[in-house]
Amino acid sequence: MESKILGLDIGSKTVGIATSNGVVANPGPTIRFEEWEFEEGVQKTTDLINEYKAEILVIGYPKNMDGSIGERAEMVDYFIEGILAYNPQFTEANIIRIDERRTTKMAKAIMIEAGITREKQKRSKDSLAAQLILEQYLNIKEKNNEAPTS
Repeated sequence: MESKILGLDIGSKTVGIATSNGVVANPGPTIRFEEWEFEEGVQKTTDLINEYKAEILVIGYPKNMDGSIGERAEMVDYFIEGILAYNPQFTEANIIRIDERRTTKMAKAIMIEAGITREKQKRSKDSLAAQLILEQYLNIKEKNNEAPTS
């Protein structure tokens, strides 16, 4: 059986979730927490990790357009440290960082094209971005017939 994989799009007050058994990425819920209260976000994310029995986390890693690591990527690294602290079953080997440049913009464009209302876009953009991140990983994995490294 394929590993249970969660895709995460981490923001300053939300975590978009997508799920997969290794073939298709499905949008999941969006976790909401007080802005910059990452401990709350990590706790809620840990609850979902356990609920879905996730074995691999594919996390959007927002590099700058020139490929360098900036403030947003450092925020994601900090969140990952929390996930590792709260989930002793995970090591860095269970976490895959995927370059997520433009995924949130792509998610918004997809929803606008689909005629989704602004209110629903606000609620759905994070989980759709997580789905795009997870699909990117699954496509790379399929091409390489193995998991990519970060």
